[in-house]
Amino acid sequence: MVALVATTAVSTELLGSLPREVRAVAAGSIDPAPTTVAIADSDVYGMTQADVDKTMDAIRATNVRSVRLLIPWAGVEATQGQLDWSTVDKTVNSAAARQLAVVGVVNSSPMWAVAPGGQYLSGRPASPDTYGDFVAKVASRYQGKIAALEIWNEPNGIQFYTPAPDPAGYVDLLKASYAKIKAVDPSIVVLGGSLGSILDYPGSTISPPNFLTQMYAAGAKGYFDALAFHPYHYSTKFGDGVQWEGTPLQQLMAMRNTMVANGDGDRKIWSTEYGEPSSLGGDAQQNAFVTDMLTKWRELPYTGPVFIYTTRDGQSGGFNAIDTFGVFRADWTAKPVLQTVQAAASGSLATSAEFQRFSTVTDPDLGTALSPVYKVNAQNWAQIRTAAVVYETASGFVTSPLPVAQKAGLYGTMPTTPFANGYQDFDMYDGVRVWYSPATGAHSARKVIYDAWTPALGLAITDMSGGGLGNRCDFENGSISWSPLGGAKVTFKDGQTPTTTPPTTTPPTTTPPTTTPGGPTDPGQPGQQNPVTAVLAFLLSIIGGLGGAVPH
Repeated sequence: MVALVATTAVSTELLGSLPREVRAVAAGSIDPAPTTVAIADSDVYGMTQADVDKTMDAIRATNVRSVRLLIPWAGVEATQGQLDWSTVDKTVNSAAARQLAVVGVVNSSPMWAVAPGGQYLSGRPASPDTYGDFVAKVASRYQGKIAALEIWNEPNGIQFYTPAPDPAGYVDLLKASYAKIKAVDPSIVVLGGSLGSILDYPGSTISPPNFLTQMYAAGAKGYFDALAFHPYHYSTKFGDGVQWEGTPLQQLMAMRNTMVANGDGDRKIWSTEYGEPSSLGGDAQQNAFVTDMLTKWRELPYTGPVFIYTTRDGQSGGFNAIDTFGVFRADWTAKPVLQTVQAAASGSLATSAEFQRFSTVTDPDLGTALSPVYKVNAQNWAQIRTAAVVYETASGFVTSPLPVAQKAGLYGTMPTTPFANGYQDFDMYDGVRVWYSPATGAHSARKVIYDAWTPALGLAITDMSGGGLGNRCDFENGSISWSPLGGAKVTFKDGQTPTTTPPTTTPPTTTPPTTTPGGPTDPGQPGQQNPVTAVLAFLLSIIGGLGGAVPH
């Protein structure tokens, strides 16, 4: 989203009386917690010193203590060997003077440094080492003012990386920069990825999860301290993204899984850009989206700071989205979102009531949070954890192993029983049961089948199949068939009888955590959409990443 080299004039009107003081911190440090709120501003590059200072005053007035700024290589070294730092000095020094820690985005290749096939500014550097040398000069010049350096901007899209996205080529930039930065100042956080939330389109874009997977394949491990991500989505709030395939939230969870699988579970994911343009749904929608992001992002244990884009509209009231991301309008009057950012930055933004309830579910066997707490339907909430999905029902919390939750998601239902003795029932107008063990996988059948089931049959090894004229489901020890005229018929395998000892496969059992009941909710009604449906494929990858693929 960030511009490569942006120049924007700033109004000379007064900012008005906004609170200015929060506690002083070192200019070159940033709290890596997800409660840290900052501003990303690419428009400030190229302004006059007076306008830069005015913008920094406005940023400081929001109570934030960090700002993300452009440090375009092309703007400093347009001619090889001749460095002009004056424009960058204006922004970095102004931020530091106001105790704002700087996250610098080092992008934009000068013409002389562009690789064949690349374009001016967006072209990948022909020499990663030369790029790394420049990044080291940035670290040296602004030592004590720079808290983090972000290696490029959104290299997973052709808009900012030409001739085409190239994860291996991007990793070369990380490798060429990391050690040189640390040699200057080991405290500087090196941010890798800087990934835009986009989908795969061959030759033009690579989705963040796929780009990150290819980064690791190219040897990225050990060459970044945290991953940067830009989870923009103009039509879906961040916290609502569990329901829809390809949303920033789904991408975030997939990247977390990839990082854990590659031994980087201790690395955080920072949102170094997020915003919502007022031009799409008005100031109220902008505020609602940003409030949701600032509330839900901090519910995750693996996230870092959030940078809200941007300080001020380029042109308020228009239809161009890029001009209306500001927390201030073009005339420097405050939008509603400003108050939200101020509250979050000062620590007074309320934690969601649903998150507080789910925080009482502390059974370590369920794993850690992978998703924020999300709405399953109008009445019920849930949370995906690394080993289970936790559901809140009217009678309390109920958990489902991930494979069971995946299968139940096909029906859009809520659990009505605990998972025990290898199976769990879910609310549906005619019932659905899911059987599961690591050996058999997760399989389901409707009430006409499971009413005839006994433990002697063992666990299901197929899903129920058939149609209006009849159904069948196979089990470890036999099968059940059903027809409208004949009803249910149980058939045991040769040598097996209803009194035969069940198979040796020991189904796992779980007990719901002993917590106080959840909030005033009702079980989901038949036909309501369960967000787990949308993450079926994703949950399979989680299981695979944590301990082997789930058999089917």
